Amino acid sequence: CCLTTPKFAFLEAVIRRRRMTRSFDPTPLDQGLVADLLDLARRAPSAGYSQGVHFLALTGDAVPAFWRITGGADWFDAGITAAPVLVLPLADPDAYTSRYSEGDKAGHGLEVAANWEVPFWITDAAMAAQNLLLLAEERGLGALYFGIFRNARLALDEFGVPPHVLQVGAVALGYRAAADVPSGSATTRARRPRRDVTMPRPPGAWQ
Repeated sequence: CCLTTPKFAFLEAVIRRRRMTRSFDPTPLDQGLVADLLDLARRAPSAGYSQGVHFLALTGDAVPAFWRITGGADWFDAGITAAPVLVLPLADPDAYTSRYSEGDKAGHGLEVAANWEVPFWITDAAMAAQNLLLLAEERGLGALYFGIFRNARLALDEFGVPPHVLQVGAVALGYRAAADVPSGSATTRARRPRRDVTMPRPPGAWQ
């Protein structure tokens, strides 16, 4: 069945339309709206249904505190730092190692975090963050996912995040400013053609 049939057209349109916002209107978002978005975004895959993904939503004075601690204003301009909400997707490895020590999951060594070749707590948090990006687009909001490159642990400590819980970047959230236009690397680099990223391919064709 074609993915452009009416049954799938809406989700496809949101996926195709979604882009990163780099200029936000500072108008605050309704707290109920933010809570609803995060509640929906957490409905992402969860290995073993461990549910070790959390969202920390920063608003008000916590937003400039985040930028100050992480030095984010040194590399982001005022259009980005004007976002009224910052959401930190968080991953709790202990939730996964605990879950995989239970009877129905035990026996594979996954009760030890170092034995996970792919740390699914990071994967699950990333999928929840993608849900949030798509939901923001669906609601007519702007969103920007970005990495925290400096003092991430200091910021988490400031906001009371337990030491064993990991950050998986951040999402700036708010209304798009009227002046916001598509920008960034996606406007200067072509999307790779489908044949280069879709399997199967002939043996030896990987590049």
